[in-house]
Amino acid sequence: MEAGDHRTSGRRILATLAGGAALIASLLAAAAVERPSGTERRGGRVVIGVSGDVSSFNIYTATNAFSQEVDDLLFLKLADEQDDFKEGPPTFRPSLAKSWEPSPDGTRLTFHLDRRARWSDGRPVTGDDVLFSQRAASSPEVSWVGRDVKEFVADVLAPDDRTVVYRFTRVYPYELMDAVEGNVLPAHAYRDVPLAEWPKRSFTSAPVVDGPFLLKKYERGSLIELARNPRYMRAPLPNLDSVVFRIIPDETSLVNELLSGGVDVMENVPAVAVRRIEADPRLRLVRVPDLSYHFICWNTARPPFADARVRRALTMAIDRDAIIEALLPGTGRPCAGPVLSFLWAHDPSLRPLPYDPDAARALLKESGWEDRDGDGLLDRDGRPFRFDLETNQGSRLRADVAQMVAEQLRRIGIEATPRVYEFGAFIDRHEKHDFDAFVGSWRESTKVDLKSAFHSASREGGYDYGMYANVELDAVIDRARATATTEAARVLWFKAQAIIASDQPYTFLFERDRMNAAPRRLGGLRMGPRTAYAGLEHWYWEPESPPGKGNAR
Repeated sequence: MEAGDHRTSGRRILATLAGGAALIASLLAAAAVERPSGTERRGGRVVIGVSGDVSSFNIYTATNAFSQEVDDLLFLKLADEQDDFKEGPPTFRPSLAKSWEPSPDGTRLTFHLDRRARWSDGRPVTGDDVLFSQRAASSPEVSWVGRDVKEFVADVLAPDDRTVVYRFTRVYPYELMDAVEGNVLPAHAYRDVPLAEWPKRSFTSAPVVDGPFLLKKYERGSLIELARNPRYMRAPLPNLDSVVFRIIPDETSLVNELLSGGVDVMENVPAVAVRRIEADPRLRLVRVPDLSYHFICWNTARPPFADARVRRALTMAIDRDAIIEALLPGTGRPCAGPVLSFLWAHDPSLRPLPYDPDAARALLKESGWEDRDGDGLLDRDGRPFRFDLETNQGSRLRADVAQMVAEQLRRIGIEATPRVYEFGAFIDRHEKHDFDAFVGSWRESTKVDLKSAFHSASREGGYDYGMYANVELDAVIDRARATATTEAARVLWFKAQAIIASDQPYTFLFERDRMNAAPRRLGGLRMGPRTAYAGLEHWYWEPESPPGKGNAR
């Protein structure tokens, strides 16, 4: 990342905040619609460069977002989410289910499966497959990372092969979203492995699928090759013969491969490479809002971070605008809380705490932190204010953030030492709550639900790594999750955001837009906030004259 030290004026901040909603709305609209123009053609291969590997081809044992993206190309869901989540929860279009309807009392959803849906071995997709997948999704033995979305599903029935009925314990806005979350797996291909054994299996193959692509080849840490599924229910899609994901962990090497033609598509281009890509006449950049935000998590179980005044002071001592200007020029935006600014439940009146080192020093003094021995560091009870600020290998952005934060905190007498850990060790330390603070990011679902990271029930077994607890917040989250209407839920989520912003268990740093690179000749793109690969079955190569060999892979 580029590492200048440019400050943003207050006037510029206001302009950014005021213009952000309009920019995001235009990005959402643009990302949704690149339609074929009649010149669409079949055939060819696309090579996509990625920095990491899948963890599993079984979605219920997968542990990273890229696995979900690849699994979505292999296995269908009952319905597909749309990117229309600005005004309310997203809508869905038919996928395995051709239609669905709620019961009059709102406690049941009945899905009708599309008769065209077949597994790649020729067997029909049936209600038995849906029931089997629901059992896996909700099984404590499998312990799927998304299992909480099934919390209000009372049971699932299949009156016949083509009908599935979900029954809920209560009426709430996310019934459809929760019912269809999780891919449908072929029961006959997975049933022989007991659910208790699933977490111990690697699932490095996917012999039977129903999505647009088949898994043709997998070389761990190197490549994933997908081929057109001839039994896909929407044949003749996909347009492409094959898609290859090349795994190139080093960001610089990945950019060089893109520019040399070794890969066709790269998601999440680093800011330092944007100008080089813009200068290449073969390539274009597709800008989309990113469903993530970056933060610093404070371990509230450790002094001094147990004191909300200290956490607020730390936030006010961090110049987030300078960080954005240096590391994400033109694509980053300060964030004030845990709900992304382009989601329906975001409170637009919430503002980030200001950068104000003097106010930070005053709060710290009120909390007992002063430089009593003249060594330049604040101290209390004879102990200097110093801590480790952790991040993980493989993220230059987070490493740069940690360095800049350490420099800024030093100016007010706090010594933060950046520490970089291998990703597995990084997560292990969080799960054991064995850290002072860390720079991290959450890739969010479009389902607004703050329980997993901020409810005290999530301190063990959830993602409340900082051991944050607030009884009032717990009650608000519980009510918001169970409320029957979107408007009532919005009021409660606004309240929850205000509590979190006041307590500052995180210093909320920024959200951003992603810049994805693709060839100008590659048509049918539907890159959006949730994934760059939405609608990949519609991608196609436009003819070139004379034909070059770079894309005739």
